[in-house]
Formats: sequence, structure tokens, C-alpha cells
Amino acid sequence: MIGTVDTTFAALAIVAQIASAVVLIGLVAALVSPGVRGRLVGAWDALSRQATWAAWFVAAVATGGSMYFSEIADYVPCPLCWYQRIAMYPLAIILLVGALLRDRRAGLYALVFPLVGAGISIHHIYIEVNPDAESATCRAGVPCSTRWIDEFGYVTIPVMALSAFVLIALLSVVALLAGRRAGSDAATPGSDPAGTARP
Repeated sequence: MIGTVDTTFAALAIVAQIASAVVLIGLVAALVSPGVRGRLVGAWDALSRQATWAAWFVAAVATGGSMYFSEIADYVPCPLCWYQRIAMYPLAIILLVGALLRDRRAGLYALVFPLVGAGISIHHIYIEVNPDAESATCRAGVPCSTRWIDEFGYVTIPVMALSAFVLIALLSVVALLAGRRAGSDAATPGSDPAGTARP
């Protein structure tokens, strides 16, 4: 049972990595191609809301997964795991409130958490690969180099966390950019939020 759940979460991490690549390609394409940017104009407002909801969903799944690992699978969190949780858990609340209130700035409020969390995850992955680099803090309890999960040859718990943080950060940027564009379109005389001229 636990092994199946571990594999499922690892597979979700790979899905998050693929989704991150797709979102990143979309953002770069919109920056360099007026044609792609033009296709998005009519969908900015909806894109802003959907990106916030999608980011919340990722944060909620990651939060639930971390609780499952410690409370059901009995994987004792190391200090770096706790720091990553500190960066992840508030996202499940901030993004939910932002999505419910349709706050176009929700991505801005949330963005610092996945950036900090991703940095911690990268350091944690480095410690897993280089156990000799562990600090005294990591050796005080459960070593940070402990691999409770090792699926598909590279997916460990900090890899899962990094996958979630990167996708949340990218979706937050999409929500922020789309919200700013929708807001500027709404403020332009003679235009509607979709960016089409009024009669």
C-alpha cells in the first residue's frame, strides 16, 4: 500500500516537471512571439484565475502528500524537510484565498514561498547526493541524506518538493502577468477586459 502511494506521488512529481516545462515554453513563446501573445489576449482574465487555482491544487496535493509521508507512512521529517514544509503549507492557504477572491495579485503574494522552498529543496537534493556535506543540524535528528523514497531512479522527497515549488512559481508568474494584463485592458478607455474594442 505505502509503496504504491510512494510511486503515485513520484509519478505526480514527474507530471509536475512536464507541466513546468510546458508552462515555461508557453511563457517564453509569449515573450518572443507576438502571434502567441495575441492568441492569449482574449483569455488573460480566465488564465489568471485558472493559473491561481492550478497553483493552489499543486500546493494542496504537496501539503497532503507531506502529511501522508509523516503521519501515515511514518517517514520522520528531517530539518530540511521541515523548512520545505514551512514554505509549502502557507501556499495552500494564500492561493486558495487568492483564487476565491479572484485577486489578480495572488501570484505576487505567493511567489516568495516557492522561490525560497525551491532553494531549500535544491540544497536538500545536494545533501542527498553528497552526504558528507551535511551540517551538524542535519545530523542532530534524522539525517537529511536519508532517502525515504527513491523512485524512477531519481525521484526522492526533495525532488517531489522541488517539482511542486517550480510549477507553483511558474503558475504564479502566469497568474500575475495575466492579472496585470487583464487589469490594464480593463483600465484602457474603449476596451473590455478581454482586450476587444467596445462599439
